[in-house]
Amino acid sequence: MLKIRLFGFPLHIHATFLILALFVLDAGFGGIGVALWMAAAFLSVLIHELGHAFTARLLGGTVDKVMIHGIGGTTFWSAPWMNRSFARRFLVAAAGSGLEVAFALGVFGLVKAGVFGEITALIVESPFTVYLGDSLFLEHWLSFFLGTFIWISVVWGLLNWLPIGGLDGSHMLASVLEKVLPGRGRFHAALIGLIVAIAAAWWFYDRGYRFAPIIFLLFAFQEFSAARAQG
Repeated sequence: MLKIRLFGFPLHIHATFLILALFVLDAGFGGIGVALWMAAAFLSVLIHELGHAFTARLLGGTVDKVMIHGIGGTTFWSAPWMNRSFARRFLVAAAGSGLEVAFALGVFGLVKAGVFGEITALIVESPFTVYLGDSLFLEHWLSFFLGTFIWISVVWGLLNWLPIGGLDGSHMLASVLEKVLPGRGRFHAALIGLIVAIAAAWWFYDRGYRFAPIIFLLFAFQEFSAARAQG
Protein backbone atom coordinates (compact mmCIF):
# COMPACT_ATOMS: atom_id res chain seq x y z
CA MET A 1 0.00 0.00 0.00
CA LEU A 2 1.31 3.45 -0.95
CA LYS A 3 0.74 6.20 1.63
CA ILE A 4 1.21 9.88 0.78
CA ARG A 5 -0.34 13.23 1.70
CA LEU A 6 -2.29 15.22 -0.87
CA PHE A 7 -3.81 18.64 -0.15
CA GLY A 8 -3.31 17.87 3.53
CA PHE A 9 -5.24 14.58 3.35
CA PRO A 10 -3.65 11.17 4.09
CA LEU A 11 -3.99 9.28 0.82
CA HIS A 12 -3.72 5.48 0.84
CA ILE A 13 -3.47 3.72 -2.52
CA HIS A 14 -4.14 0.00 -2.20
CA ALA A 15 -2.88 -2.58 -4.68
CA THR A 16 -6.43 -3.93 -5.03
CA PHE A 17 -7.18 -0.91 -7.22
CA LEU A 18 -5.66 -2.98 -10.02
CA ILE A 19 -8.83 -5.08 -9.94
CA LEU A 20 -10.32 -2.37 -12.17
CA ALA A 21 -8.21 -3.73 -15.01
CA LEU A 22 -10.69 -6.64 -15.18
CA PHE A 23 -13.12 -4.25 -16.86
CA VAL A 24 -10.88 -3.82 -19.90
CA LEU A 25 -8.55 -6.82 -20.14
CA ASP A 26 -10.69 -8.34 -22.89
CA ALA A 27 -11.42 -5.05 -24.64
CA GLY A 28 -8.44 -5.27 -26.98
CA PHE A 29 -6.84 -2.04 -25.78
CA GLY A 30 -3.33 -3.47 -25.67
CA GLY A 31 -0.74 -2.73 -22.98
CA ILE A 32 -0.61 1.04 -23.50
CA GLY A 33 -4.38 1.30 -23.71
CA VAL A 34 -4.96 -0.64 -20.49
CA ALA A 35 -2.32 1.46 -18.69
CA LEU A 36 -3.92 4.72 -19.87
CA TRP A 37 -7.40 3.45 -19.00
CA MET A 38 -6.21 2.64 -15.48
CA ALA A 39 -4.56 6.06 -15.15
CA ALA A 40 -7.78 7.77 -16.26
CA ALA A 41 -9.83 5.67 -13.82
CA PHE A 42 -7.42 6.48 -10.99
CA LEU A 43 -7.63 10.21 -11.69
CA SER A 44 -11.43 10.04 -11.83
CA VAL A 45 -11.73 8.13 -8.53
CA LEU A 46 -9.20 10.45 -6.86
CA ILE A 47 -11.14 13.57 -7.87
CA HIS A 48 -14.35 11.93 -6.66
CA GLU A 49 -12.92 11.17 -3.23
CA LEU A 50 -11.34 14.61 -2.95
CA GLY A 51 -14.81 16.04 -3.54
CA HIS A 52 -15.97 14.28 -0.37
CA ALA A 53 -12.82 15.22 1.54
CA PHE A 54 -12.79 18.91 0.63
CA THR A 55 -16.50 19.29 1.41
CA ALA A 56 -16.21 17.53 4.76
CA ARG A 57 -13.27 19.75 5.72
CA LEU A 58 -15.03 22.89 4.47
CA LEU A 59 -18.01 22.06 6.69
CA GLY A 60 -15.86 21.63 9.77
CA GLY A 61 -15.26 17.91 9.62
CA THR A 62 -12.05 15.94 9.99
CA VAL A 63 -10.80 13.67 7.21
CA ASP A 64 -8.96 10.67 8.64
CA LYS A 65 -7.88 9.29 5.28
CA VAL A 66 -8.76 8.93 1.64
CA MET A 67 -8.35 5.40 0.30
CA ILE A 68 -8.21 4.28 -3.33
CA HIS A 69 -8.92 0.56 -3.52
CA GLY A 70 -10.69 -2.32 -5.22
CA ILE A 71 -13.33 -0.92 -7.54
CA GLY A 72 -13.31 2.65 -6.29
CA GLY A 73 -12.45 4.62 -3.21
CA THR A 74 -13.58 5.59 0.27
CA THR A 75 -13.19 8.78 2.27
CA PHE A 76 -13.16 8.31 6.04
CA TRP A 77 -14.33 11.43 7.82
CA SER A 78 -16.09 12.58 10.97
CA ALA A 79 -17.64 15.78 12.30
CA PRO A 80 -19.23 16.98 15.57
CA TRP A 81 -22.52 17.46 13.73
CA MET A 82 -22.44 14.07 11.97
CA ASN A 83 -25.55 12.69 13.70
CA ARG A 84 -27.44 16.00 13.76
CA SER A 85 -27.04 17.83 10.45
CA PHE A 86 -28.55 15.66 7.75
CA ALA A 87 -28.22 18.47 5.20
CA ARG A 88 -24.45 18.61 5.65
CA ARG A 89 -24.16 14.83 5.45
CA PHE A 90 -26.14 14.99 2.21
CA LEU A 91 -23.74 17.60 0.82
CA VAL A 92 -20.65 15.57 1.69
CA ALA A 93 -22.17 12.48 0.07
CA ALA A 94 -23.19 14.36 -3.06
CA ALA A 95 -19.94 16.28 -3.45
CA GLY A 96 -17.87 13.34 -4.71
CA SER A 97 -19.79 12.86 -7.94
CA GLY A 98 -20.45 16.60 -8.08
CA LEU A 99 -16.76 17.47 -8.37
CA GLU A 100 -16.02 14.44 -10.55
CA VAL A 101 -18.70 15.28 -13.12
CA ALA A 102 -17.99 19.01 -13.06
CA PHE A 103 -14.26 18.45 -13.61
CA ALA A 104 -14.92 16.04 -16.48
CA LEU A 105 -17.38 18.40 -18.15
CA GLY A 106 -14.80 21.17 -17.85
CA VAL A 107 -12.23 18.99 -19.64
CA PHE A 108 -14.87 18.08 -22.24
CA GLY A 109 -15.47 21.79 -22.85
CA LEU A 110 -11.75 22.29 -23.50
CA VAL A 111 -11.73 19.29 -25.84
CA LYS A 112 -14.62 20.63 -27.93
CA ALA A 113 -13.00 24.07 -27.96
CA GLY A 114 -10.05 22.48 -29.76
CA VAL A 115 -7.52 22.94 -26.98
CA PHE A 116 -6.27 19.35 -27.41
CA GLY A 117 -6.45 19.29 -31.18
CA GLU A 118 -8.96 18.50 -33.90
CA ILE A 119 -8.54 14.72 -33.70
CA THR A 120 -9.38 14.66 -29.98
CA ALA A 121 -12.42 16.88 -30.57
CA LEU A 122 -13.70 14.42 -33.20
CA ILE A 123 -13.00 11.27 -31.17
CA VAL A 124 -14.65 12.64 -28.02
CA GLU A 125 -18.03 13.39 -29.56
CA SER A 126 -19.83 13.71 -26.23
CA PRO A 127 -19.25 12.64 -22.60
CA PHE A 128 -21.22 9.49 -23.44
CA THR A 129 -19.90 8.85 -26.97
CA VAL A 130 -16.15 8.35 -27.27
CA TYR A 131 -14.59 6.53 -30.22
CA LEU A 132 -11.79 4.78 -28.38
CA GLY A 133 -11.36 2.33 -31.25
CA ASP A 134 -10.43 5.19 -33.56
CA SER A 135 -7.91 6.57 -31.09
CA LEU A 136 -6.36 3.10 -30.79
CA PHE A 137 -6.19 2.71 -34.57
CA LEU A 138 -4.50 6.11 -34.90
CA GLU A 139 -2.42 5.51 -31.76
CA HIS A 140 -3.60 8.92 -30.62
CA TRP A 141 -3.06 8.30 -26.93
CA LEU A 142 -4.04 11.78 -25.74
CA SER A 143 -7.56 11.41 -27.11
CA PHE A 144 -7.74 7.89 -25.67
CA PHE A 145 -6.79 9.10 -22.18
CA LEU A 146 -9.02 12.20 -22.21
CA GLY A 147 -11.97 10.33 -23.71
CA THR A 148 -11.66 7.55 -21.16
CA PHE A 149 -11.38 10.02 -18.28
CA ILE A 150 -14.41 12.03 -19.40
CA TRP A 151 -16.56 8.94 -20.01
CA ILE A 152 -15.66 7.23 -16.72
CA SER A 153 -16.10 10.42 -14.70
CA VAL A 154 -19.48 11.39 -16.11
CA VAL A 155 -21.01 7.90 -16.36
CA TRP A 156 -19.69 6.59 -13.05
CA GLY A 157 -20.32 9.93 -11.35
CA LEU A 158 -23.99 9.88 -12.35
CA LEU A 159 -24.38 6.18 -11.52
CA ASN A 160 -22.96 6.90 -8.07
CA TRP A 161 -26.00 9.07 -7.35
CA LEU A 162 -28.30 6.06 -7.71
CA PRO A 163 -29.75 5.11 -4.29
CA ILE A 164 -28.01 1.73 -4.28
CA GLY A 165 -26.26 0.51 -1.14
CA GLY A 166 -22.55 1.28 -1.20
CA LEU A 167 -23.02 4.20 -3.59
CA ASP A 168 -23.25 7.86 -2.63
CA GLY A 169 -26.90 7.99 -3.62
CA SER A 170 -27.71 5.58 -0.81
CA HIS A 171 -26.08 7.89 1.75
CA MET A 172 -27.87 10.89 0.25
CA LEU A 173 -31.24 9.16 0.45
CA ALA A 174 -30.54 7.91 3.98
CA SER A 175 -29.76 11.49 5.06
CA VAL A 176 -33.13 12.65 3.74
CA LEU A 177 -35.12 9.74 5.16
CA GLU A 178 -33.40 9.96 8.54
CA LYS A 179 -34.79 13.46 8.83
CA VAL A 180 -38.39 12.22 8.54
CA LEU A 181 -37.89 8.70 9.92
CA PRO A 182 -35.41 9.05 12.80
CA GLY A 183 -33.61 5.81 13.49
CA ARG A 184 -35.11 4.08 10.44
CA GLY A 185 -33.80 6.20 7.59
CA ARG A 186 -30.87 3.95 6.77
CA PHE A 187 -33.03 0.81 6.68
CA HIS A 188 -35.62 2.31 4.35
CA ALA A 189 -32.86 3.74 2.14
CA ALA A 190 -31.27 0.29 1.97
CA LEU A 191 -34.61 -1.31 1.08
CA ILE A 192 -35.19 1.19 -1.71
CA GLY A 193 -31.59 0.67 -2.79
CA LEU A 194 -32.11 -3.08 -3.04
CA ILE A 195 -35.11 -2.59 -5.32
CA VAL A 196 -33.22 -0.08 -7.48
CA ALA A 197 -30.20 -2.42 -7.62
CA ILE A 198 -32.32 -5.32 -8.89
CA ALA A 199 -33.82 -3.08 -11.59
CA ALA A 200 -30.41 -1.66 -12.55
CA ALA A 201 -28.82 -5.12 -12.61
CA TRP A 202 -31.51 -6.39 -14.97
CA TRP A 203 -31.11 -3.32 -17.23
CA PHE A 204 -27.33 -3.71 -17.50
CA TYR A 205 -27.49 -7.51 -17.87
CA ASP A 206 -30.04 -7.19 -20.66
CA ARG A 207 -27.57 -4.95 -22.53
CA GLY A 208 -24.70 -7.39 -22.29
CA TYR A 209 -22.95 -6.12 -19.17
CA ARG A 210 -21.97 -8.88 -16.77
CA PHE A 211 -19.77 -7.28 -14.11
CA ALA A 212 -21.89 -4.21 -13.21
CA PRO A 213 -25.01 -6.24 -12.21
CA ILE A 214 -22.92 -8.31 -9.80
CA ILE A 215 -21.44 -5.21 -8.19
CA PHE A 216 -24.81 -3.47 -7.83
CA LEU A 217 -26.45 -6.50 -6.24
CA LEU A 218 -23.48 -7.22 -3.97
CA PHE A 219 -23.37 -3.65 -2.68
CA ALA A 220 -27.13 -3.49 -2.21
CA PHE A 221 -27.42 -6.80 -0.33
CA GLN A 222 -24.48 -5.90 1.93
CA GLU A 223 -26.00 -2.52 2.82
CA PHE A 224 -29.45 -4.03 3.35
CA SER A 225 -28.06 -6.72 5.66
CA ALA A 226 -26.05 -4.17 7.64
CA ALA A 227 -29.01 -1.76 7.93
CA ARG A 228 -31.37 -4.53 9.05
CA ALA A 229 -28.89 -5.71 11.66
CA GLN A 230 -28.45 -2.16 12.93
CA GLY A 231 -32.19 -1.59 13.10
